[in-house]
Amino acid sequence: MLTQKLQSPIFAVSETIDCTMECTTIHLNVNGKYVKAENVDPETNLAYFLRSELGLTGTKWGCEEGACGACTVAVGKWDPALKKARYTAVNACLYPLYMAHHRLVLTVEGIGNTKKLHPIQERIARGHGTQCGFCAPGFVMSAYALLRNNPNPSIREINQAIKGNLCRCTGYRPIVEALQSFSEGGCCNGINGTGKCPCKQSNSLDREKLVTFDDFPKFDESQEILFPPQFIINAEETDIFLRGPRVELYAPLDFQKFEHYLESNKDAKVISSGLITRLTTSTAADCGRPKWLSTHRLSTLDQVLAFDKEFSSGASLSISEFVNLVDQYCEPGISRPIGKLFDKYSSLQVMNLASWVGAFCTGSSDISSLFLALNPSLTIRDTKGVHEIRRISELVDENGRVKLGRSQFVIAMKFPRSEEGLQLFTFKQGARPGADSTIVNCVAALHVNERVESARVSFSFGSRPILAGKLSKRLCGK
Repeated sequence: MLTQKLQSPIFAVSETIDCTMECTTIHLNVNGKYVKAENVDPETNLAYFLRSELGLTGTKWGCEEGACGACTVAVGKWDPALKKARYTAVNACLYPLYMAHHRLVLTVEGIGNTKKLHPIQERIARGHGTQCGFCAPGFVMSAYALLRNNPNPSIREINQAIKGNLCRCTGYRPIVEALQSFSEGGCCNGINGTGKCPCKQSNSLDREKLVTFDDFPKFDESQEILFPPQFIINAEETDIFLRGPRVELYAPLDFQKFEHYLESNKDAKVISSGLITRLTTSTAADCGRPKWLSTHRLSTLDQVLAFDKEFSSGASLSISEFVNLVDQYCEPGISRPIGKLFDKYSSLQVMNLASWVGAFCTGSSDISSLFLALNPSLTIRDTKGVHEIRRISELVDENGRVKLGRSQFVIAMKFPRSEEGLQLFTFKQGARPGADSTIVNCVAALHVNERVESARVSFSFGSRPILAGKLSKRLCGK
């Protein structure tokens, strides 16, 4: 990735830097083996570490900006509430190494090899799903993360899982057929891009497949690498502090330390996953030695609370977690249009990493148009511990920029589960059907009681969203 082209080696930290805090050692497990990384540069991403330090070159360098999926790996995180690990597919070229602390990282080498192929690998290989083979590890790991959470996914879930993986040899049909064979339903339900369902047609040509997978080995979770017990039982959680040649990062566990650091370092930039910030910094020849203050380890920011008419989502939750909450808690009139919008949103790998609050604050995301139209409320905290609740409309100016004070940061959002008379409409057009940046999108939230009583319509043309005030007013009474 561009980050790595500009930085010094992973374990090299300038001796001239006056460190006021001791740099944290990052502990992780890679393919079932314990790994310790010292003096980590905050700019180091997981792909660089896996390839250059551990020699795991199955994780491929491709676009280096999270668009092709060739570097996809599965990251396991222990969920104490569910008492089990949850696995997500992420782009290793975007995933920072420091976020892998106390995580299980699984790569294509870890789940199978030439002596014993994993069932996913075997189906792709024997199903004629490889040509040059460059994209195959990414497809394998995207499917693997899905199957670890859901061993019997639907066709739709499989298609969503691999929408962020590109094959430049145009070998999609055998790849998709191989992966869809893990669904017992085995039917595309008309979501193959044509609007028709060849699975149910009687024409033998339509039903012909390259390989039948009935006798292939099934996915068996009991045969997979377990989440490391030491990260569950003896997980000594500490703050993370890192210094690199260009960047300093601090990720505390509690608000008191977070607020003290922000007060003492007025130039610190508050980040969650830091996706946009890290991409911007990596391309800058002189970034001015920024200080990043990360919220990703503040445990209270991952809380979810459900109420009668709304639910509360913590600010550290990812976009995919937010979309899942909408699907779980909201009535169909809200969840279906939002699901339709995010079916075309970027890739699942990016959605698993990017936080909803980061996407909203940068302004160049479909989520900003959604929030601007629905106008949910945000809970904002400052460095003195004072909380205030404000509507999105109070925080976004006419140019679509979010107005937060220098010492303020978002900690939660209350999102509507149901709303009487609300009719929600969403639209997005990208350069391709899914997993693409926006050319234009539109979200309209209308409150209807025989006629339109109020309306909020937002648009984005690939940049910051705008509220179409005149159009919203003209819709009233229609």
